This record gives sequence, C-alpha cells and structure tokens, in this order.
Amino acid sequence: MSKVSFIKGIVTVPIVFVLLAGSSVTKAASDEPMPATDATISANKAFYEQLNFKDKEDFKNAHKGFIAPLNMNPIKNSKGDVVWDSNRYSFIKEDQPASLTVNPSLWRQAQLQNITGLFKVVDGVYQVRGQDLSVLTIVEGKTGLIVLDTLSTIETAKAAMELYFEHRPKNPVSAIVISHSHADHFGGMKGIAQYAENPAKVPIIVPAGFNDEALSENILLGNIMSRRAGYMFGNLLPASERGFVTSGIGPGLSNGTFSYFPPTMEVKDDIQTVEIDGITFKFLLTPDSEAPSEMHYYINDYKTLVVAENTGHTLHNIYTLRGAKTRDTLKWVKALDETVDLFGNEDIDAMVTAHTWPIWGRDDVLEQLESQRDLYKYIHDQTIRLANLGLTPDEIAEELKLPEKLDKVWANRGYYGTLKHNVKAVYNFYLGYFNGNPSDLDPLPQEESGAKYVQYMGGEKKVIKQAKLDYKRGEYRWVAQVLKHVVMANPKNTEAKNLLAKAYEQLGYTAESSVWRNFYLTGADELRNGVADSKGSGGMMNLDTLLNMPMDDFLKFLSIKLNGMKAENKNMTFNLTFTDSKTNYTIDLNNSVLNFKKGKMASNPDAALTLDRITFYQIALGREDLSKMEAAGKVAISGDKKQFEDFLTLLDQFQPKVNIVTP
Repeated sequence: MSKVSFIKGIVTVPIVFVLLAGSSVTKAASDEPMPATDATISANKAFYEQLNFKDKEDFKNAHKGFIAPLNMNPIKNSKGDVVWDSNRYSFIKEDQPASLTVNPSLWRQAQLQNITGLFKVVDGVYQVRGQDLSVLTIVEGKTGLIVLDTLSTIETAKAAMELYFEHRPKNPVSAIVISHSHADHFGGMKGIAQYAENPAKVPIIVPAGFNDEALSENILLGNIMSRRAGYMFGNLLPASERGFVTSGIGPGLSNGTFSYFPPTMEVKDDIQTVEIDGITFKFLLTPDSEAPSEMHYYINDYKTLVVAENTGHTLHNIYTLRGAKTRDTLKWVKALDETVDLFGNEDIDAMVTAHTWPIWGRDDVLEQLESQRDLYKYIHDQTIRLANLGLTPDEIAEELKLPEKLDKVWANRGYYGTLKHNVKAVYNFYLGYFNGNPSDLDPLPQEESGAKYVQYMGGEKKVIKQAKLDYKRGEYRWVAQVLKHVVMANPKNTEAKNLLAKAYEQLGYTAESSVWRNFYLTGADELRNGVADSKGSGGMMNLDTLLNMPMDDFLKFLSIKLNGMKAENKNMTFNLTFTDSKTNYTIDLNNSVLNFKKGKMASNPDAALTLDRITFYQIALGREDLSKMEAAGKVAISGDKKQFEDFLTLLDQFQPKVNIVTP
C-alpha cells in the first residue's frame, strides 16, 4: 500500500473556461413561451399511470443526514457578477404537483435535486449538494479534509467549503481526489486548495491519463461544443415552469471561474490501495467508461463506496448531445461489473455518486449497480441485435423498449441520457453514421433540400397550412420535422418559425429528459428571438485555457484554424524557438495543411522567431501585434517577417454565435 505525501514545488496553473450563461435579449410579450396544449397535458398525465409516484424512497434518501441549508445569497465572482443563485430554483416545491408544462417524471427529479444543503453521509463523510451541477464530498482525515471532486468553479467550491466549516471543525484541506476527467468535477480546484495549509503543495490524486484527458475533449471542438452545451444545459433559458427546470444530473451549471492544477499523483494500477491522510482508499480504474479517465474507490475506514459518474439516479449518456466521442458501452458495463466483483463483499454503509444523493446499505447499493449494469448492457445488446436484423438507427430507436424490471426503476429513467439517443449512439459506435441506404450517401445540404421539399409540397403556404392542422392534432414531432425544411429554405418566414417554435415547445414540455427539454426550448427561443449574446467568454476555449495548453496541443489547434481554401498554393516554413521551455519547433504549410515537428529546425525557413510561449500564443490568437511585440523586445525575427504575418491571416477566428435552428 502506498501513501500520499505532500509534494514540494507543485506548479499551479489556473485555467479558466466559462460556459455560455445568461441572455442579453429582452423579449416582447408575444415572444413568451406558450401554455401546454391539450395533447401535451394528456401526454404528461399518462406518466402518472406508467410510474409509481407513491414511491417516496428517493425523497427519504435525499433528505437523509440533512444538517443545514445552502446560503441563499447569490454567489458572485471577483467582478461582482452573479455566477450562482440558488433562488433561481425556488419555484420547485417538493409538495407541489408538476406544472402542466413539465413532464411529471422530470418534475419529480427536479424536486429531488432541489433538496439541497450540507448532509452527513456517514460519520466522517459529508456532502454539499445543490451548490453546482455536481456534488462535493468531504472525507475527514487524520489531520485534515480529503475533498472528493471540487465542483465546477472556484466560487461555488468556496461557498460549499464555507457551508461545511459553519457546522464542522475548520481543519485544513489535506488532499483532493478527482474521480474523472470532466471539468464539472475538477474546475473548482483552486477554490478547494485555498483551504490547504499550503495550496501549492496539496496532493491531487487522479486516475491514470487524467492530465492528458482533462482538457483534450474541449480543445479542437471547443467552440461548437460550447455552443451546443448552451442548448443541452439550457443556459440561456429563464428558470421557470415553461423554461429551465433541471439539468437532469444536477440543478444547473455555475457561471463561475474554472481552474486547473496539475495532479501530483496518478492511480496507475488497475487496483491500487493508497493511504491518504491516514485513511485507506482502495481504487479501481474504470477507463473509457463515462469518461476516458475515471476511477471508483472504497474508503475502508468509513465503509463508503464512491462510483464517480458511472452510476447515478438517471440513465446517462452513451453519447452526449453537446457533442463528444461516443462512449464504449461494454467498457461502461465492465466497470460496473468489476465494481460489484471487487467491492461487493465489503461492508458498504453508503455509496456516493458524482451528482446526486447517496444510497445506503450494501443490498441497495448492489441492486443499483447491477440494475444499471444490466440497463446499459441491454441497450447495447438489443441495439446490435436489431441492427443485424437490418433496422436503421431511427427504426431501432422507435422499436426498442426496456423490460419492465429495468424501465420502472426511477434511477433508470432518462433524465439526462435517453433510450432513443443512446440506441443511436451504440449503432454509430459500431456502424458509423450511414444507415446503408444509397439515398443517404450524398444528400443535399439542409438549405437546398429544404427548398426542394417545399417546392414539391406546393410551396410554403401549403406546408404551413397543413402543419397547423397537424399541430392541432398534437403531431409535434412531424410538425417539427416538416417545418424545419421551410425555415431552412426561407429563414425570413416568421409564420413558419413561430409555428416551429410552438412545436418545439410542446415537445419540450413532454420530454422526460432535461437535455431534450432544454434543446427544444432553447431552439424555440432562438427561432423567436435570434441567437442571444452570452455573458462570459463565450466558451470553454477562452484565452486562459489556451495560454496553458502544451505547445503540441496549441499547434494542433492552429492546424484546425487554418482555412484550407485560403491556404491553397501557399508554401511556408517557420522555425520557432521558445525561450521559456527551451524547445524548438518547425511549422510547415504545404498542400493547405499545417504540419509541425518538435526538436527539428528547417535549414532554410521563410522566417525564424525566438520568443516565449505566452507571447507566441498571444500573437497567433490575434491578441497581440507581431510588430509591437518585436519593438518591445518580446520577439526576435530573422528572415521574411511578412510571410509570417501572411500566415496569420490564413487562420479562421471562430465565433460562438453560430446558428443551429436557422441557416
């Protein structure tokens, strides 16, 4: 068994990537959301017959161990901007029936997630819930506090720690353990580390591969992923019964400051026991499950099992709609099965997950793990079976149903992931996007095909007239499908956009998935009001993130910013010498492709630059002018300076306000 000790000289590197949040658009009264239609009311009412709403076990568990409520004062950043306000969710009452505009099952989930505050899990293990999208868990060590995951931002992490200190001894943070490589679990590092005796020396324990995976998911596609995340998490929606209700796995996203410290220790063995501040942790690596770098662990001293985000009180995403690589379902299943095998015979008093309330008692813990293991395996196996029978992804999604024993379990309901889009994810993982039909090999782009569809259907007025009839019949899926063609063909057709928005709205009101609800309602809002300006930096790929990238990752980022058509017939080679890292690179533009080599200098470059990494990043991003930096002595240039300036003009500047529901 290894022990974790404090490590001197740890480098702390803050990285800030603020998600879209808040809207600057003022809406007219006519732009407000519509009420639920009779068809929507009927569809939502049916859920009361399908599920056992008399089962209150989850509410009992969500309240268990309650110590104190959250501080309801809005949390602000250093500029005075509100980054978290728990009052936003005050309309969600535990004893209040679901609004007609919210799926009753999703409303129940929102009620459970609105049971917030400081809780005791077991003696020595405490939890703050509802202060962010994720959960912060504190283990009391021999000399200090071991914090399990840090929430997503500095400000919310600090607020969670302050709440704990109001009711427990104010011991220093002795270690941080991060369960997996998603930013909502490590972005608050700096907010936690400030409570250590020496923040620069606090041990940070992570699963193998964490440092490479922590930011890589957001580097190349950060702009579009951030835009789609705005849809997924409903960041631009008002919180209300006709707007944002929940994120499915937690209340919502903090709009605070994300931070990052390099870890001091990676758990590298598949099974590894480590003593942290006198407390024994037994780790199980679960790579490529819900996250590329992830781990579970059993805290022997407190008989507590921690399972990261591989299980929880929802069906999760095999594919996330914000966009990311599809997850390997069988590795996810394996992670849960190995957890049962490794820890199933331990004395388990409680199981902690990354987002929702704990589960107590060994029998209930194992039942949860086995149920979700079988849930994901059923989705995997039956999707592949139906694919082999020749069904397409859309057909499988419509056909496949869960067996009642899995379907009726509250924790297996699709509040975040859904059965339908997970089915398509499994299909895509093995067979890709193509369904095999030659008609779908080379379809026209949506604007061109939209115009053709409208022409074939007799023109915009006829399509809208028929769509209105289908809307009255409650056929919202079809109305959304057909009116998309009109809007893509003619985005100035306000009547079509408004009717499409109404269809999206009703689909959102009936969605059991928070993600689907947020996508539909955000789409409706943008059809009516256009794309809103966002507060914050406009995405995860802001300057502070980029400035702390390894050079190889930054050059990969520059490569995808290169506009290939602009670069046609351009041939350029540059040598780069970085004075701070004492490294050399050659970047070479040829065939409209940017390649780079580390440690290799071209014998006859067009230009050679000597500078530090930060200055290069600033210049390459257009934040600083090359000539000004040269005059200030920040850059030494030999060769053809204009060639490098011309190279910079070939790089696209990504804008966060890309259209989604309109061309």
